Amino acid sequence: IADALDVDIGQLVESTRSVAVAGRVGAGAAVQLVDGYEKGDGLYHVACPDDLPSRNIVAVEVEGDSGEPLINHGDVLFFTRHFVGIDENAIKRVAILETEEGRALVKKVMPGREPGTFDLVSINPTWPVEYGVRLKWAAPLRRPIAAEDVQRIEI
Repeated sequence: IADALDVDIGQLVESTRSVAVAGRVGAGAAVQLVDGYEKGDGLYHVACPDDLPSRNIVAVEVEGDSGEPLINHGDVLFFTRHFVGIDENAIKRVAILETEEGRALVKKVMPGREPGTFDLVSINPTWPVEYGVRLKWAAPLRRPIAAEDVQRIEI
């Protein structure tokens, strides 16, 4: 088959799945979510961890430092996004989210005092909590990969 297609056999049996890095999320930085890529395209592609599902996986790159020392600038975060709105599994967990104002963040999502609001807690306890934030969507973090361990894939 490889000869007939005039490709290296490694291209046919390659087991590494790639995921497009769809954009950046802020961990302290003010990042606007930009979703101007065609489906399957993004900033660049990375290898998807083998234990994550093969459908609905999204990757984003961290910008900022409010997640230190657990999540750092340049790390890649994987999450599952197969719904509209706020995934109930994101509540009381670290999540990737977008605020109504369009800010893309990685924060711990806690129920807010007012209905329909949430308190956003930074992973780094020295950063202040954002109270009473309205969200467009939130999805629980599935896996962080440290910047130095990210395997970029040429497509």
